Amino acid sequence: MIKNKFYLPTILFIFFAVGFLIYKDYGFNIDEKFHRLSGFYWLIYLSDFFGLDQLKSLAENKFNNIEGFTLSPVEHFNKYGIIFDVPAAFLEILFKFEKPLEYYQLRHFLVFTFYFIGAIFFYLLLQNRFKDENISIIGLIFLILTPRLFGDSFQNSKDIIFLSLYSISLFYYFNVLDNRKYFYIILFALFSALTTTVRIVAFFLPISFIFIYLINFFSKSKSVSIKTIVLYLFLYFVFLLIFWPLLWENTIQNFLSYFKILDDYFNSKVLFLGNYYYSNNLPYYYLIFWIYISTPIFHLIFFSLGFTHYTYRLIKRFFNIKKIAPYNDLWRSVAESKDFLIFLNLTIFFLFFSYMNIKLYNSWRIAYFLYLFIIYFAVYMIYVLNLILKKKDIKLKNKINFILIMFFILYSSYRIYLYHPYQSFYFNIFATNNIKNSLEVDYTGLSGFSFLKSLAQQEKNKDQLKIGTASWYPLWRMTDLLEKDDKNRIKILSNDDRYKSDYIYSNRISDVDKKIDNKYNIPDNFEKVKEFIIDGAIIYEVYKKTE
Repeated sequence: MIKNKFYLPTILFIFFAVGFLIYKDYGFNIDEKFHRLSGFYWLIYLSDFFGLDQLKSLAENKFNNIEGFTLSPVEHFNKYGIIFDVPAAFLEILFKFEKPLEYYQLRHFLVFTFYFIGAIFFYLLLQNRFKDENISIIGLIFLILTPRLFGDSFQNSKDIIFLSLYSISLFYYFNVLDNRKYFYIILFALFSALTTTVRIVAFFLPISFIFIYLINFFSKSKSVSIKTIVLYLFLYFVFLLIFWPLLWENTIQNFLSYFKILDDYFNSKVLFLGNYYYSNNLPYYYLIFWIYISTPIFHLIFFSLGFTHYTYRLIKRFFNIKKIAPYNDLWRSVAESKDFLIFLNLTIFFLFFSYMNIKLYNSWRIAYFLYLFIIYFAVYMIYVLNLILKKKDIKLKNKINFILIMFFILYSSYRIYLYHPYQSFYFNIFATNNIKNSLEVDYTGLSGFSFLKSLAQQEKNKDQLKIGTASWYPLWRMTDLLEKDDKNRIKILSNDDRYKSDYIYSNRISDVDKKIDNKYNIPDNFEKVKEFIIDGAIIYEVYKKTE
């Protein structure tokens, strides 16, 4: 690749244009109704706090009209931050959206916009570290052509928002390591606090900042000072208080109560390689296996090489410290300290999710932000290879870069097209069809709305359609998105009454061990009439009554 000032704007324009054109194609997950409810809950609180009576009245009207929710009241799960749900709720009121499709598609577009901004900051982060526009662009393309992130970037308002904010936080972290300007310290504190309000695991950002300082202190480095640490921590907690209304009253008590929500999460059964496990007692290799089968092979190859190269280098440095200088030389430059920071994040989080019995549902969505570190080390390896090739033949280096990136773009774009609009269910070539169908695929129910629309069209002459479910999935939530006539004639039956239905839908998700529990067995008088399959993975099945 040759430097060209149009490469980056062109890639970003195409990325945003594609997202704008297709954001309405995506399904709706089972968490969206809850987070809409949460948005209005906090908008009411904020409006009352600041005396905005008219806005409070409009928010209360919206909040009270969200009916039929089966989870505990939102007040019980009020620990979620406001950074996405409240602006989405406010915009719904501002634009006077009343139809479910309108306000849910608005939320989808907002999620994509967050991801787009996070991708830009990831490029800036790579550019900050590697100082090579071509390599940084390769890293950007690796990120935006990661199928599971691409698919989730249109509907996952927790994990994608967290990933995007984490990317921004790391960028400003890098800038603080470069220099201790107040501007960067303030922005790092701001965004790391915002990230923490989305998921508490972002608390590792200030912890790692302190850890890096301690290593610098013992190595007598001047890159981070105690003054910088104190100022950052002060601002971090100030911003945490400002942007997390949960802490505005009974701050310490409410902060401690946050951790109770982790125990309150539903402890469901999880299908993994044909066996059922409780979500808080999964095999230690659950995370690494999912990464292995759902990450593009280019990411895996270059990450494996880059992570191995860096780990070997770090170990070698560690054992040679005393030979060189006491308490020194884990890294020899600020750039290398950034590599260590990414290494530290990836290693700690991987061990945390693998061995701390964290409840993981449906693959590793909660840990999707690890893609930032995986791609970082993939880019690190490309950077190392470029340094080697640069010494020999710059033309050869440019040709290899060009061939590599073009092949990756074409192959990844094809795979994304193949899964559209279900890129969230992506598997790489290492996952056989048997493996795919021995796992949970559509846990969040993205296929439910599409199924109802297609069945309503297929049976458009019927005055009433009774649909049962044979899975742990609230299909009835999707009926709100249907046209009024279709919604009125479709009736979703409870699991116990599914034998009375005309059709039974199953996205193959269960809260019980189906090997020993017949809770979701299909009645004998039903036969399978459809399997919706993508790339060998069964997304859902449809059964029709025969008599």
